[in-house]
Amino acid sequence: MEGNNSTKTKLIKAGIKLFSQYGYAATSTRMIASEAEVNLSAIAFHYSNKERLYVACLEYMLEKVKGYYAASYMEIEGTFKQDAMTPQKAYEFLEKLIDLQIEVAFAPQYKTTLALIYWENNGPGDMRPLSAAAFDRQERVMAELIQTVAPVSQSQAIIASRHINGSIISFGEHRGFIEDLIPKPLEGESVPLWIREEIKGNCLAIVQRLMKPELFPPHPAL
Repeated sequence: MEGNNSTKTKLIKAGIKLFSQYGYAATSTRMIASEAEVNLSAIAFHYSNKERLYVACLEYMLEKVKGYYAASYMEIEGTFKQDAMTPQKAYEFLEKLIDLQIEVAFAPQYKTTLALIYWENNGPGDMRPLSAAAFDRQERVMAELIQTVAPVSQSQAIIASRHINGSIISFGEHRGFIEDLIPKPLEGESVPLWIREEIKGNCLAIVQRLMKPELFPPHPAL
């Protein structure tokens, strides 16, 4: 992004703020120009129209999301490529991915990102870059790890991964319902420890159940 005081930067920041609050359809170019404190014509000059500005906002946030997950994905996918993945390593990676998603769901700095992910499906066309980066790839990688630790089919692993990721991300997308119940983190915590451990324990219980085939026999159709 250009300098913080550039018109393009102001438009991006204003667009991210308003699109995350109101969604694509309810956000007008006049609202964005007012928030950015620039002339309405600046949007047409720099981005042609609202849709292209929206795409630019998503692309900006997408780079941030990719950066957040990149190191973990590289480590996990590299371990698979080297045929060095073991059930123990896979379980440890699952714990790490669950921690990452809890951080996204509750840490204040990711609130805007989650709001944009929530609104993506109501945006123009089929643009879902943030969902793909923060959710789709996470589900795929987690499903591969689940199959490493548990004797389940790909379908079962994907469903379990969706269960885990969906339940965590929903906290962030709809945090307003429970905002008053969440205490401020202690010093040094990004997320209150007891919330992290409660959610993480429930998610790992799903994996642990799959690791016991006698409790979860494979469905004939899967």
